[in-house]
Amino acid sequence: MKVTSQSLRSILLLLFHLFHLSPAERRLKFVVLLYRHGDRSPLEAYPTDPHKEDAWPQGFEQLSQIGMQQHYELGKFLRIRYSGFLNDTYNRHEVYVQSTDYDRTLMSAQANLAGLFPPVDKEIWNPNLKWQPIPVHTTPVSQDQLLLLPFQNCPRVKELLKDTLASKEFQNLLQPYQDVLKNVSHETGYSVTELTSGKLWLVYDTLLCEDKHNFTLPNWVTPDIKAKLQKLSEFFLLALFGLSNQLEKSKLQGGVIMKSILKNITDATIPSNLRKMIIYSAHDTTIGGLQMALDVSNGQLPPYAACHFFELHQEENGQYSIEMFYRNDSSEKPYVLTLPGCASPCPLQKFTELISPIIVEDWAKECGIINNSEGVIKGLAVTVGFLGLAVIILLSLLCYFVIQTRRTYQNI
Repeated sequence: MKVTSQSLRSILLLLFHLFHLSPAERRLKFVVLLYRHGDRSPLEAYPTDPHKEDAWPQGFEQLSQIGMQQHYELGKFLRIRYSGFLNDTYNRHEVYVQSTDYDRTLMSAQANLAGLFPPVDKEIWNPNLKWQPIPVHTTPVSQDQLLLLPFQNCPRVKELLKDTLASKEFQNLLQPYQDVLKNVSHETGYSVTELTSGKLWLVYDTLLCEDKHNFTLPNWVTPDIKAKLQKLSEFFLLALFGLSNQLEKSKLQGGVIMKSILKNITDATIPSNLRKMIIYSAHDTTIGGLQMALDVSNGQLPPYAACHFFELHQEENGQYSIEMFYRNDSSEKPYVLTLPGCASPCPLQKFTELISPIIVEDWAKECGIINNSEGVIKGLAVTVGFLGLAVIILLSLLCYFVIQTRRTYQNI
């Protein structure tokens, strides 16, 4: 039988389809999400504010119904984005959620999970309620050394911020806004010093909340004033995490979160790992501190329900890579964040090398925190020292009185 070139080609093609192993496809392996809570009531009222705490249904600092809806919608977006990666049903081995210990972040996480994991099939425990309880873990505010930026128990962070606020660089940023500061001081009841020490951001935040909820704003709050207050607030975010001594600030703040995230990402490369997603519910300062540490910040205050994505992928060659995305507008798709020095996607090894300068090994030492045991030992040493000195003085006085008594009797 004569074999033509055409028939030979057909045989070879058949053999190829039968025995050829197609290369592995690129696969998503692990996701870390860090988002800000949803819309809320103000943190406080400025002294002359006509709208006090009783003007808000749940008082200050509380998630609003708008905020609940924002996170429910974000949860539904995440369900679509990670369909095929996450199970259709909630699996406690695959997903872990942690929040700061504030009502608004805890409630945001719960609203988000309602959109991400609506109960299906056997998960439905109440036919009239398309919701299921999912655990949200938290740490007391006084012990939170991961998500609650800036860290209040780090003396060095406070020193760095104080130095930055007094620096020439920061004062130069404020200089064009001196008239605005005086005007806002006059209208709010805060001194200029109080405003430039942190109250100005709170004034802007309060006005933003009131405007969003259709409160009548004072006449002095013009569009120009609002725009300038926003800019000044962004300066304070910059001062908090950058402007001067940015590397040290990053190591003590955003780098702490990044260290934890990197460990979770690295653990996810282990074949036996079951975790697919870690979710952090936190604040604008948390996102701001992380993005400043990674040098990917756009310089703007993260809006409500803003979300920073880390995605770990396994490439066709078996190697791992990292992609970062940022969603700060619900009407747009998340956009790519590129770590300086590495294109996206960035090989995991290269990513690890690039962020190594912001990873601190001994955070407490770098912060200037004395270990409790060291403090006790030093305290005991000081106490023993004082007691020893007191004993020496008492013995010296006793010897003196004995000698004087003997002399007295000898002279009688």
